[in-house]
Order: sequence, then structure tokens, then C-alpha cells
Amino acid sequence: MRQAGQSGLDAVTIRSVATELGISPMTIYRFVDSKDELIDAMLVLALSRMEVPHSSASDWRQRVIDIMVAWRELLLAHPSVVQMLVNRRVPAHSEGLGRPAEHVLANLEDGGITGEEAARTFWRIFSFTFGHIVFERPRRDIDAEAQAEAGRAMAATARLRGFERVERLAGELTGIAARGTLESSLKVLLDGVGARPSGT
Repeated sequence: MRQAGQSGLDAVTIRSVATELGISPMTIYRFVDSKDELIDAMLVLALSRMEVPHSSASDWRQRVIDIMVAWRELLLAHPSVVQMLVNRRVPAHSEGLGRPAEHVLANLEDGGITGEEAARTFWRIFSFTFGHIVFERPRRDIDAEAQAEAGRAMAATARLRGFERVERLAGELTGIAARGTLESSLKVLLDGVGARPSGT
């Protein structure tokens, strides 16, 4: 995992991992048949080590938010895991996604959301959170000047293309504040889920 974190997944090979571990490549082949299997094993191991903290919030919605924010922070601390999740399916036997799913489903149940509706709601929450992670990760350190420059560039392009609304709101669209936090966005999603009749 250290090698993937430093150099990216493309740098991970059976030979490079063997060198890192001080063993022969043939030793690794006793456990996996290919680089794909090796990366799957790395992903399963990394996810299995991510313990989602317990939330003591009184409201079930806030507990779900706390779980997903904690999971987001765990993933952001391990960019190679994010890269693997973007490019690969998680092996079905992984407990690493089962853990946050179990916590989220338990809290949805407290909110009266069960069965198929709970499964659908979990995937909405998960997809939303993961999308936020993928979008946020390369933009975490953008400063005010970079945002302003992005706004000017977007406005100039919009003006050329006749995108009047984009030109008018370019500063807001490129500002971090308009994107909101994961917490506030999940709250909007969960308030809607909680208010919607079951099965819709």
C-alpha cells in the first residue's frame, strides 16, 4: 500500500512488491495469480482496517452523517484506496464496505427506513459521499486566488460560448463555498429521504 500511495497503482507490480518486501516474485505467486488479484487483496486489506467511529448523536440522520464523514476522512487519508475504488469493483467478500453499510442501515432503521428502501437509500448516500470524495480530493488546497482565477477563466469561456447563466454565476460556481460541505449536503439528502413516503 505504501508503494501505491507514493507512486500510484501503475507502479505496483508483482516484482516491485516482492522487492519492497524483500522476497522473490515467485513467493507472491503462491498467494495471487496476477497483479489484478494482488491489487484486489490490497484493497480488501486496506478497507478491512478502516474502523468507522461510533456516533452518539441523538438524531438518526446526524448519526448517518457522522458515519459517512468519518469514512470520507479515512479514505482521504489513503489516496491509493480512493484510486482503487474509482477503477475497480470491490471484491464481494470484502468486509470493508460491509462495516459502514451495517452502521448506516442500522441508523436508517431507527428512522423507519427498512428493506429495499433502506438498500436504495444506502446506495444513494454511498454514491453521493464517494462522488464528493473524488471531486474534493484534488481540490482540497485551492486558495482564494486560485478560485478567483478559475472564476475569471470560466466566465471568459462562457462569454465566448454564449453560456449566459454560467458567465453570470462563474464566480459562485468556482467558489468552494457554493459546493457546500459533505455534512450539509447529506443533511439535505437525508431530510428528503425522511420526509418522502416509503417506496418512492
